[in-house]
Amino acid sequence: MQLTSLALALALSVASVDAQLNINWLVKIVEDKLKKVEIPIINQFIDGEVQKSLVETAKIVRPPLTARQTGDVMSYKILQIPDMHYTGNRFFPCLNKPDDMKKLCFESYMNEMLDKMIDDINPDFVVFTGDQIESLWYPQSWLSSIDAIDTYSANVIKRKLPWAMVFGNHDEGIAPQIFANRKIMMAYIESLDYSYAKYGPFNIGGAGNYELTLRSPNNSSDMMHMYFADTRNDGDISLAQLDHLKTLSGAHKGQDIPALMFFHIPMPEYKEFNGTGQGDKREGIGGHANHSLYETITQNMGDVKATFCGHDHLNDFCFKKDNLHMCYGGGVGYGAGYNKGYHARTARVIEWSRSPTNESISTWLYRQNTVNTKEKYMIFERTFY
Repeated sequence: MQLTSLALALALSVASVDAQLNINWLVKIVEDKLKKVEIPIINQFIDGEVQKSLVETAKIVRPPLTARQTGDVMSYKILQIPDMHYTGNRFFPCLNKPDDMKKLCFESYMNEMLDKMIDDINPDFVVFTGDQIESLWYPQSWLSSIDAIDTYSANVIKRKLPWAMVFGNHDEGIAPQIFANRKIMMAYIESLDYSYAKYGPFNIGGAGNYELTLRSPNNSSDMMHMYFADTRNDGDISLAQLDHLKTLSGAHKGQDIPALMFFHIPMPEYKEFNGTGQGDKREGIGGHANHSLYETITQNMGDVKATFCGHDHLNDFCFKKDNLHMCYGGGVGYGAGYNKGYHARTARVIEWSRSPTNESISTWLYRQNTVNTKEKYMIFERTFY
């Protein structure tokens, strides 16, 4: 691709995040930097434009996330959607299509299945836990990555469902100065309808380190916290990210309410699953980064009852180590998302409930094109006297 056309693609992609940008000016700046191969300056330039966009999206006021009320019982249902791997090409052929599927399988089939799954579950909130789009093996320009985001988010936006997300290791291209860039994508996602995703602090590691709070139906008190962390392209968590999580949790000391955490690549401690709990291990554990997220959660934060990840599509287990439950979501991707023909695409449902006498958090697996028994795995339960 010639530098001029490449610069134009870059300019148009950024413009999709902030329509007020001067495209001609942007083309000239980026083209000049590309000619000189000034990658650090390009990165600095991207950072500046993204931060300008975040100033504007910070002005968007979202209604609080509130629990349902039925009689004297409050409830909230979260759908974890893992590993879709959208290319944006509806005719991209399915990897490992279901064995019993006789017709041709394309990426467009994923939209049908997501629609059915969301309608079957009727969640209050949706969390996409990474690898929403495929930018690693199917390179995406800045603009095409935005189109892929529009495709997958349409499934929740058209239902007016609040949603959030974290990035996986396939969402960003190998050269984000040219291809899909997580900073630009997160700034765009933060602006979308019904999106509760947040960029979080800038340059602490990745994009999308934040928290959300579930409030009581009358919005008078906090009921549950949700933390989101970007495990980036290699599964690593920086010290700055860990400090940020500690700060978020520390602000809730004394509340005595449960919390959940979502990220993409599993912690190394997931490898300790021995078959006891819920679900199965059908492939290796992808978490190899040496970090202390587990210690931060269990020793410093203290309020997190369970973590939820994706990354390894065939794993869908939950188990308990010490006082923390660690869960996989499975994988729902058709098209570029790998699976096995004999194994149903899988997502995870998390249900919180509180009455005057009891509070609980449980989870069950939703398997596509099967009869779901909704066999529940208990994450947290307590009785009030």
